[in-house]
Amino acid sequence: MSLHPILLFLDVSGGELLVIIVVIFLVFGPSKMPEIARQIGKAMNQMKKASNDISREFRNQTSGLTSELTSVQNQIKDEVNKVNREMTSTRDEIRKNFDVGDPSENPEPAVAPSSPAADGNGSTTESPEPLPDVYNRSENAG
Repeated sequence: MSLHPILLFLDVSGGELLVIIVVIFLVFGPSKMPEIARQIGKAMNQMKKASNDISREFRNQTSGLTSELTSVQNQIKDEVNKVNREMTSTRDEIRKNFDVGDPSENPEPAVAPSSPAADGNGSTTESPEPLPDVYNRSENAG
């Protein structure tokens, strides 16, 4: 695992930070420490302000995109509703022209022509009609 040398340099722990502060204290002396701390504080505030400005600008730009997307979404919904209304009116017009009722108005299913009553085991109570002589094999076999 090879890390970039700059990333390794920025990896500072608490003990290393304490050593850096002691070295700065020894190099600059106690009289310069308040001024150095003030400059570090100003630099930190400027970095924080710049970060907040970038975040605010990003939010402003994305809110503009969000409002545009919402507008397009509403336009699409309006068009879909318009097509739905046109389809419904066309369907109603076709039903009216062909006298086709609404299937929900007539819940009875279409029934096949009535057949002889069944006795429960698949046979009918009426005797079937005899087949024409053409189909009767016993008479044609001779």
